[in-house]
Amino acid sequence: MKLRSRLALMALLALVPLLIFSALAAKRLSDGTRQNAIRAMQETANATALIIDRELQGSLSAVLVLSKSPLLAEERFAQFYDQAKSTAFGESGWVILYSPDGSQVLNTRVPYGAPLLIRPSPDELTPIISGRDIHISGMVWSRALKKHIIFIDVPVTTRSGRQYVLSQAVYSDHFARAYEEMNIPSSWVVGIFDKDGVTIGRSVRGEDFVGKPANADTIAAIRSNQDTLRRHTVRGGIEVYDVITHSALSGWAVAVGVPVEEIDGQVREAAYMAAGGLLLAVAAALAGAGIVGRQLASSIETAATASEMLGKSEDLPAMRPSGTREIDNLQDAIARAADKLKAAEARNVELLESERAAREAAEIENRRKDEFLAMLGHELRNPLSAITSGIALLRLRIGDDPALKRPVDIIHRQSDHLRSLLNDLLDLSRVIYGKVQLDMQPTDLGALVTGSIKTMMDTAKLSRHAVSLHAEPLMVNADRTRMEQIFNNLLDNAVKYTDEGGRIEVSLSAENGMARLRVRDTGVGIGAELLPYVFDVFVQGDNTLARTKGGLGIGLSLIQKLVALHGGSVAAYSAGPAKGSTFDVWLPLLDNGAAAPAAAAPGVGHSLQGITLLLVEDQDDLREMTQAILEELGLQIRSAANGAQALAIAAQHLPQVALIDIGLPDMSGYELAIALKKSAGAAPLHLIALSGYGLAGDKAQAATAGFHHYLTKPLSIDELQRYLVDIVLA
Repeated sequence: MKLRSRLALMALLALVPLLIFSALAAKRLSDGTRQNAIRAMQETANATALIIDRELQGSLSAVLVLSKSPLLAEERFAQFYDQAKSTAFGESGWVILYSPDGSQVLNTRVPYGAPLLIRPSPDELTPIISGRDIHISGMVWSRALKKHIIFIDVPVTTRSGRQYVLSQAVYSDHFARAYEEMNIPSSWVVGIFDKDGVTIGRSVRGEDFVGKPANADTIAAIRSNQDTLRRHTVRGGIEVYDVITHSALSGWAVAVGVPVEEIDGQVREAAYMAAGGLLLAVAAALAGAGIVGRQLASSIETAATASEMLGKSEDLPAMRPSGTREIDNLQDAIARAADKLKAAEARNVELLESERAAREAAEIENRRKDEFLAMLGHELRNPLSAITSGIALLRLRIGDDPALKRPVDIIHRQSDHLRSLLNDLLDLSRVIYGKVQLDMQPTDLGALVTGSIKTMMDTAKLSRHAVSLHAEPLMVNADRTRMEQIFNNLLDNAVKYTDEGGRIEVSLSAENGMARLRVRDTGVGIGAELLPYVFDVFVQGDNTLARTKGGLGIGLSLIQKLVALHGGSVAAYSAGPAKGSTFDVWLPLLDNGAAAPAAAAPGVGHSLQGITLLLVEDQDDLREMTQAILEELGLQIRSAANGAQALAIAAQHLPQVALIDIGLPDMSGYELAIALKKSAGAAPLHLIALSGYGLAGDKAQAATAGFHHYLTKPLSIDELQRYLVDIVLA
C-alpha cells in the first residue's frame, strides 16, 4: 500500500474519535430538539392549568366570601339572594344554595321565589357537608339547561344549626376558553378533563368530544394524578406525543398532544446538518492526507524501523535525526511510547504483587473473623452457662411452689432459646466455611421424629397447639444430632408462627426412593414476595418494629445447608398470608438391610453417690452454680479456679472425674489434662472437657490431650449425668 493510502487510512482512523464525538453531539442535538419541543408542550399544559386554577380560584373566592355573609347565617334568604346575584360569575355562572337533600333554596339564575330544581348530582352533597371542605365537581349534565355545568361547592352552617351547600355553578365551556388565551400552533391539540377523564374542553373539534370520556389509556394516566409524557397512536393512525399535567386546585387534567412527525421532523433536520458536517470533515482529512503523504515518503523508514521495536524487551536502536521536524517528532514520540510501555509493564508487576498481598490480607481477615465468631461463642456461653446452671438448680430446689415455678420455667425456656440462637449462629458460620463434620450412620428417621415430638410434649412446648404425627420407620444415612437439629428447628418454626390453638401436622413417608419429612401448620403463612427468599440468611417474615416472633432469621438457612450436607433438599410452600406453611425435607433412603445402631439405655434414676468430681472453672458465678447443681445430683465436688489449684486438689482427694474448662488463666485445659494424667499414675481418671468453643478441631485437640468426653457451654446437666451414669455402670 502506498504512503498516501496509508496516510489516508491514518486520517480516517484519526477521525474516529471525531466521528464518535460528532455522532454523540448529533444525538445530543437531536435529543435537545425533541426535549425543547416537549418542554414547550409541558409549558403550554402548565400555563393552561394555571389559567384554569385562576378561573376556579376566582369563583371559589366569591363563594367563600358569600359563605361568610351574615344574611346567609341568619337565613335571610331574600336579602342574601340580592347579595349573591351581585357577585355572580357574569353570564357564565350563577349562585345556588342547596339543602342536604339536593333541593335548591335559591338560584340567582332565576328570580327569587320561582320554582327550583333538584341538583343533577345530589349524592355529592352529603360528603361535602360531612367533610367540611370545599369541593370542585367534574362535568355534570343538566337536563333542564341542556348543558354541562361545573359546581364549586362550600359547606355552610347557619346560626340555627341548619346545614347547606353554597355553590357557584359555571358552564363548562367557560373553562374551555383557557387555551384561547395562548398562541397555540394549529397542529397542537389541547384538552381539559375532569378527574374521571370526561372532556371539559378541546381546542380542536370540541363539539365532538366535550362531555365524553377519554380513551382508557388517557383515563388511567389522568387518574394516576401524576404528570406524564407518553407516545401513542390516536384515531386515524396518527402517532402523537401527549403531555398530561394536573390542576393543583381541582385535580383536573390538561393534555397537550402534538404529532410525532412534527417533532421528529425537526430532529431529523438537526441530524442531517450534523451528518453534512461530518462528511465535510472526512473529505478535508483525506485531501490533507494526500498532500502530507507526498512530503513524507522519503523520511518514513527510520520511524518505521523504530516502531517495530515497540513492545519488545530490547532497547530501541539509536535514532538518527532525519532533518524533517515532523519525522523527528514522530521518532521522539516512539521513544516516549517505549518508555511508557516499560513503565506500564513495571506497574503491572507492582499491581500483581499488590493483588497477591491483598488476597493474603483477605485470607487473614477471614481467619480473624472465624476466630472472632469462636471467641464470641465462648464469651457468650460462659455467662449463659452460669444462668442455665442457676436455673437448673432452682428447678431442683423449689419443688411445686407455683409462685416460683412459673417464673423459673419462663427463665429456663428463655435461656434455652438464647442457647438455641447462639448455636444456630455459630453452626451457620461453620456450615458456610465447610467446618462441620457429620457423624453419618444408619438412622431410623421415624423413631427420631417420634422421640423429638415426645420430648417437646413432655416439656410443654407443644401444649398450646393441636399436633398430629404419622411417621413410618424409614432408614437414612444421617448424623443423628444434626438431624434432630433440623427437625426441631422446623417444629420450633411452626410453633413460633402458629397462634395458640392452631394445628401442626408432621408426616414421614417414602416416595421414589426418598424419605419425605413434612411439617405443615395453619399459621401466618408466607407471602409470595418472600417465599423465594425464605431460605436466605437473616430473612424473616415478621419485620415489624414489634419483632413479635423473635429470632435471627438464620434457622431456615441453617436447615437448608445441613440438609444439603446430607445429600437431600428442602422446599417451602404457602398459599399466602394467614394460610399456613408447609416445609418438605427430602433425604435419600438406605437399603432395606441397613439398621440403626442400638441406642444407649439412659441412666435415669441411677445414683451418683460416692463419685468425686473435680470441677475446674475460672468463672466464679459459673463455678458456684455448677458445683451447687452437681452436689444436688449426689456428687462430691472439689472445685478449683485455675490449673495450679486443680493439681493440688487432685493430689489430695484423688477424684474419679475431672470436668475442666479449656480456657484457664494460668494454663490451658489441654495442658492441665496432660498434667493430671501424669500425676494420677495408674489411678483411673475420666477427663471431661468443657468449652465455649465447639469446632471439630477443638474436639480433636481435646482427644489428643487425653480427654474422654467433650461438652460445650452452656453445660447440659442431663448429658453430663448420662455420661457419669455410664461411668458408674461400666
